[in-house]
Order: sequence, then structure tokens, then C-alpha cells
Amino acid sequence: MGTRTDIDNMMTRVKVNNEIDLCEIVPKKLKQAEEIRHRIEAALQYARVSYFLRWQEPGLLAKIFLKERPKLVFCINSAQLDDAMQVFEELALTDQEVRMIKEKSRNKYVYANTGKS
Repeated sequence: MGTRTDIDNMMTRVKVNNEIDLCEIVPKKLKQAEEIRHRIEAALQYARVSYFLRWQEPGLLAKIFLKERPKLVFCINSAQLDDAMQVFEELALTDQEVRMIKEKSRNKYVYANTGKS
């Protein structure tokens, strides 16, 4: 029978690959974007939907020529997609406030690495 350390090491090497990029905050004005962010966070928390926020930095050329700012993306576990979509139906946000993505997350930092092979 393995020790607790052996089990912990086995579990930390398992890659978690079930996150979904749910939506992106769209507004250009920072104050409006913050208000929408807080509304979504409060509603997801109330519905007990786990999420994390990921900031997407635009490329150098997009920053310079298109004046793009970092984008805020809400990510959730794929098992909670139905609950999250119910939250968004109740919030009734417009396309000018939120862009729905609902695609598998391309986040490559989702699993722990113990440094052991």
C-alpha cells in the first residue's frame, strides 16, 4: 500500500484539461467593464459555479496600432457549463457587454508539476 506522499505525487502529475473559456468582457470603458465583472462574479458565486479569471495580453502590434487593451476572460469547469449558462440567462447581458466564447480553454498552466518524472 502506498504512502500519502506517493498518492500526492501521482495526483499532482495528472493534467486537468476540462476548463472552458466561457466569456470575455467587451466594454471599452474601464468603469463599465469593472461593473460587469463584479455582476458576473457575484452571480456565479451565488450559483456556486467555480471560475477563474484570465487576462489575455494583446500582441505588440495590436497594442501599438489597434490600441487594444488586455482582455478579461471568465473560465469555468466544463461540468458546470449548464449552471453558468443559467446564470448568464438571468443576468441578460448584451453583446456590447459580454462576448460568449464557450470553447475549450487553451490555458497550459492548469496542472501542477512536481519536477519528478
